[in-house]
Amino acid sequence: MTLCVIHGHRGARGIAPENTLAGFSRACALGVDGLELDILISADERVVIHHDARLNTMQTRDLRGHWLESPPPRIRELTTTELAAFDVGRARPGSSTAEQFPQQLPADGERIPLLTDLAAWWHGLPEPRPVLNIELKSHPESPQEAPAPRDYARIVLAELKAANLLNHAWLQAFDWRVLQEIQAQCCDIPTGYLSCARDEDPTIRQDGDSPWLAGFDPLHFGDSLPQAIKTAGGAFWGPWFGDLSRDRVREAHELGLRVHVWTLNEAEHINRALNWGVDGITTDYPGRAREIFLTRGIAVASPGEPDRDTPVHP
Repeated sequence: MTLCVIHGHRGARGIAPENTLAGFSRACALGVDGLELDILISADERVVIHHDARLNTMQTRDLRGHWLESPPPRIRELTTTELAAFDVGRARPGSSTAEQFPQQLPADGERIPLLTDLAAWWHGLPEPRPVLNIELKSHPESPQEAPAPRDYARIVLAELKAANLLNHAWLQAFDWRVLQEIQAQCCDIPTGYLSCARDEDPTIRQDGDSPWLAGFDPLHFGDSLPQAIKTAGGAFWGPWFGDLSRDRVREAHELGLRVHVWTLNEAEHINRALNWGVDGITTDYPGRAREIFLTRGIAVASPGEPDRDTPVHP
C-alpha cells in the first residue's frame, strides 16, 4: 500500500482558527498524521504558537472585543502575560482570511497558545498521537523578530525537552541558519528544509547566494536543491508545490530525503503530488485530503474523538 502522511496546516485552517487549540482539536477529530504549527519567541523567552511576526489584525481582538489595528505589536515585544490578553478565535469579518476560508468555524475565547499549552493538551490525547511538525519562524533580514539562531535553537530545544516532546516533533524552517543550530545542539530531532522559488517572497535566488540558506545555495551543488539539503543535514525537504515535479521528488528520494509538500488544498494538486510519490502533504482541509487518500487506497490516520463543543466538518 502507498504510504503518505497528512498534516493539518496550522491545525485545520480551512475549518478552524489557525494555530489554536481548537484548530488542533478539530484536525485530530478528523484524523491526521501530524499537526503543522508555527512558533515565535516572546519577550520573556517562551515559545509562542503564532504565524506572523506581529499580531494578526485579521484574527486578533482584545478582551473587550475590539479588533486590533495596524501596526500591531510584535510577538517578540510582548510577554506571555500580555499575549494572554488577546482573543484569536475568529476571522475578522470582511478580511481576506474570512473570504479565503468561508467554512472556518469560530471558537471565541481562544487565546494565543504557548508550546506548553499544546504539550499539556497533546499528552492527553489517546495514542497514536499526531507528530508535531513545528515551523520556526524567523527572517534573516529582520533580526528584531526573533532571537539569534543559536539562542532560538536553545530556547526551543529546552522547551521541547521539558515538555517531553523531543521524540514527537519535527522542526522545519525557511531560515536554514536556525536549522543548522538545531542540528548542532541536538542530533536526534528530524529537520525539514523549507523552500520557495516563486516570484513573491522567494527564499531561493537564481542570481547569487540567499540569506535564507546558510550558505547551502543550490548553485554550489550543481543547481540541485535536494543535494544542498542533503549536504546541510536535513531529513526532509519541504517545497512549495509550484516548485515540485516528479523528477525532483525522485532526485530527493535517491538522496534519502523525504518530500513533504505544502500547502495543498485542491484535489487536482493533491492527486498530482501523490502521483509523483511525495511522502507527505500539508493541507488546510485534512478531511478533503483524507477522502482523496481513501479513494486511492492510501492508509489514513483514524479519527479522534471530538470534544463535546468541537464540530467536525470536511
